Amino acid sequence: MTEAVTVTLRVTGVRSQNPRGFGGAIFTGVPIDATGSVPDTRAYVVIKATRTALGTTRVERGQWWHVSGPVTERRVVVDGFELLERQVEAAVVHLAMPAGEHIIKYIADNPAFEGLGSVKARRLWERFGERLYSILDAGDASTLVDVLTDDAAQTLVNAWAEHGQSQTLQWLQVHGFDLSVGRKVSRYFGLEAQARIEEDPYRLLSFLGKWTDVDRLAMTRFGVSADDPRRLRGAVEEACYRMFANGHTAMLKSDLEKLVVPLLGESRGVSWRSLLAEAMDEGLANGSVVESAFGLQPLGALVMERQVAKAICERLTSDAQQLLDRAAVDRVIAAVQAEDGISLNQEQQAAIHLAAEQAFACITGGAGVGKTTVLKSLYRIYDGSGVRVLQVALAGRAAKRMQEATGRAAVTIASFLKAMRDADFDGPTVLVIDEASMVDIVSMSRICAALPSHVRLLLAGDPHQLMPVGPGLVLHCLVQLAAIPAIELKTVKRYGGEIARVASAVRAGHWPTVATDHTAPVAFIPCDDRQIAELVVQLYAMDPERTQVLSPLRNGPAGTKVLNQLCQERFTNGCAAVTRWNDEFERPEHCGFNQGDVLLCTRNMWDKALQNGSLGKVMRVEAPPVEASALSPAVLAWVEWDDGILRAFTEDMLEDIELGRAVTVHKAQGSQWPRVIVPVTDSRLLDRTLLYTAITRAQVQVLLVGNMAAARKAVLGPPKAHTRKVALEQALMRYLEPIEVSAPETA
Repeated sequence: MTEAVTVTLRVTGVRSQNPRGFGGAIFTGVPIDATGSVPDTRAYVVIKATRTALGTTRVERGQWWHVSGPVTERRVVVDGFELLERQVEAAVVHLAMPAGEHIIKYIADNPAFEGLGSVKARRLWERFGERLYSILDAGDASTLVDVLTDDAAQTLVNAWAEHGQSQTLQWLQVHGFDLSVGRKVSRYFGLEAQARIEEDPYRLLSFLGKWTDVDRLAMTRFGVSADDPRRLRGAVEEACYRMFANGHTAMLKSDLEKLVVPLLGESRGVSWRSLLAEAMDEGLANGSVVESAFGLQPLGALVMERQVAKAICERLTSDAQQLLDRAAVDRVIAAVQAEDGISLNQEQQAAIHLAAEQAFACITGGAGVGKTTVLKSLYRIYDGSGVRVLQVALAGRAAKRMQEATGRAAVTIASFLKAMRDADFDGPTVLVIDEASMVDIVSMSRICAALPSHVRLLLAGDPHQLMPVGPGLVLHCLVQLAAIPAIELKTVKRYGGEIARVASAVRAGHWPTVATDHTAPVAFIPCDDRQIAELVVQLYAMDPERTQVLSPLRNGPAGTKVLNQLCQERFTNGCAAVTRWNDEFERPEHCGFNQGDVLLCTRNMWDKALQNGSLGKVMRVEAPPVEASALSPAVLAWVEWDDGILRAFTEDMLEDIELGRAVTVHKAQGSQWPRVIVPVTDSRLLDRTLLYTAITRAQVQVLLVGNMAAARKAVLGPPKAHTRKVALEQALMRYLEPIEVSAPETA
């Protein structure tokens, strides 16, 4: 018979927030009495709470919880130690006392509370609990000297009198807002947070992000009825968010209706036909959605697309666009060919002329057609004309490759925009955006809003490669309009042979004939989903030093997670493990990496000279110290990265590093390896642009493994970009109708 328990505990650690993506949490805690004392310091329990039980409340260390549910005992092994754990499947969980994280972080992160960090703030909460609010509101510095010095206590009450938000912070905690959401709400609304959210709980959609959580909170805690106008406005806003998140910037009314209906759900006695009409009218009335000749658009999407269209038009209608006359450009081209010992074909020369003549231009083309060669030649013209060159790319790895290829500084778009406040755009300037097919409308609109109109813009990329991860389309739309100065480079110069033949066919939407022999330059090895992961690892093992696995997906039978785990089991199982010190168990714990593992950096770390997409290999493992300083994180291992530099792998990097023998195709755009293996399964992400991008990452051999029927269907079908509903083309046509651009000469 399963034992049932009711226990009050203090959270000592959170093992998993939102496990497997289904909500809830798994956390550990020590049983406490009514005063918070721990009767048995050796006792601890593991709580497994579902989303239904927790609701929207986020579990944090230091909180007190009342928990009821059946308890089971299970044996677990932690770094070779067998432990007997008591795990409660929580049927009921109730937050008995918040951890005070809102006020702790508010004091620790606010410059007004100088000298009061998170350690002192946490001690204050542990000592006084919710009384801390009334103590601070009363300016009672004498009570605080139990924890702080006289000077620190006086500093705290003085700063609180000027900056404190007692009512707001308490309200956030009582209503179960997790720390990250609470801080955003408080920062945005300030002292008005409670009034603004109670006035319209659906304002939380901008902060919390999940309709189900906001809707539940609105209806259960704020008394919103099913047909409340605030709920109708919220449903339309959420539908617009979802359309935008799926990449669309424009939609038909029927598209929006299909999303709004399931959000509102069914309610007895409510006429959903009239309610839906009211919801649409509410959205149009409050401006969350705008009706135009192109359909419905979220207001933000419409503004961004028009901003981009206007910026392009300003450049195409500006005076003195031409830097040099044609004869002078030809002399530069001749000098480049003679001095660098290269031959620029007619397409490349035409591209150089176009960019020299227009303040806005696009240079497109597939892999290996010489776009970088064109840029380097074009920079000679810019330099000679006194035009300063700025280079950006969406991803850190792409910016680094751009810098290496051209010998000039390049940064990410995010870094460029961050530095805009201190940037100097006096004088002639050109901004070159590489891998432009991946640039979404949000990034492009921010660039256009930030740049003075005299700055020239040059976009380089391949619209036949992957479309933006974010919403909208930019390069894909631009190359469709005759009024946009653009030229496509078609002659492959970097590689040829079988890879070029197959890549060209896939790019054009034709299914190529390929070998099934794994020794061929290009081969497709069919197998079912149950075999695909093992087969990919076997093929990888034939030449691991020169091979990269590129998967369309992170999850699934052939996703990067499964493939990396199998590779680790095969290649580094039993090797020295990368460990860090675990305070909960007071012993080292495995971080998930071993000596010899290939690692992938998933965030730009400029202070460590690493970019999102950098790959490295664990060369040496260190023993973790028992204690680590926040100012000097523990060195866990030493990793040799793809730039040949050996760097310390420190504990603060763990959240942004994962196994990297298999990476997504999106991470690989712009990179190359001698040998590439591509697992293929039937998925909504699979299309010809993804396969073409993966194939063209290979220099010597590419092996496709898996579902050939799915691959063939993806190649013959339209690219996913064609399914995106956008209005940038219409906005551009509206601005550019009077403009005529002559076709570039190619002969």
